[in-house]
Amino acid sequence: MSERSGVIGVKVENQVLWVGREAYPVRNVARARVVRLTIRRAAAFGRFLGFALLWLVLGMGATLGLRAARSQGVHLDKSLGQVVVIATAVLIGISAVRLLYLLLRPALFALVIETAGNPYTALATTERHILDEIVHAIMAAVDDPRVVFHKTVNYTRHGDNIGGDKFEVGGHGIGKIVH
Repeated sequence: MSERSGVIGVKVENQVLWVGREAYPVRNVARARVVRLTIRRAAAFGRFLGFALLWLVLGMGATLGLRAARSQGVHLDKSLGQVVVIATAVLIGISAVRLLYLLLRPALFALVIETAGNPYTALATTERHILDEIVHAIMAAVDDPRVVFHKTVNYTRHGDNIGGDKFEVGGHGIGKIVH
């Protein structure tokens, strides 16, 4: 399960890397790295336009439906049309705020652990320097079984997902957030 944000302990002791409650035997770690996660801006803007168009079409449909009902003699409250316009504007506003949040939030960096299997994004944070320290400690523990390390991290996401979007950390999509 992917957690949203908070504080998490990352430690290396007894040749085990702990990220919260997840354990990785250090002897199985082939590589650890920090990846800058980038938002696909065009996709985010396209999603905004799609939702804005959807809200406009639904609002216009509701308005036309109200007009058709009135023309058939159905007695409706006159403020119902205003409610439709306001609801449409609010939904478009929410979509715009979501787009601005995606475009203006600080850069995220992910700790990527690679073993013999697929790479795994252990956590993401805005604090790159802390992830750099963790990577150095992990690689020191690979070379020296006596290494002990503990760091507390303010994380934005824990696990291989961010807000329901999958981190792509391998191949051509390194550091991309797939929507």
